[in-house]
Amino acid sequence: MIVLMASGNAAITSWTFSESVRTLSATIAAELAEVVYGSPHYHVLFFIGTVLFAVTFILNWLGMMMVGRLRRKLAGA
Repeated sequence: MIVLMASGNAAITSWTFSESVRTLSATIAAELAEVVYGSPHYHVLFFIGTVLFAVTFILNWLGMMMVGRLRRKLAGA
């Protein structure tokens, strides 16, 4: 819930960087408790979760690849 408070919990986003936003994880946290089970909104929230998982997985994989490459380079192999 700290994500909701820190991001400002704004449901409508703007292109201005100084205004509040709502992150994907905050959207899931704020809306999942009140959504109708099986509705399109429900499925979109789970799709958002899948997107978050995929982005996190890809970023972690890229980070591991970079660390491995740097480790090989520093070891002199």
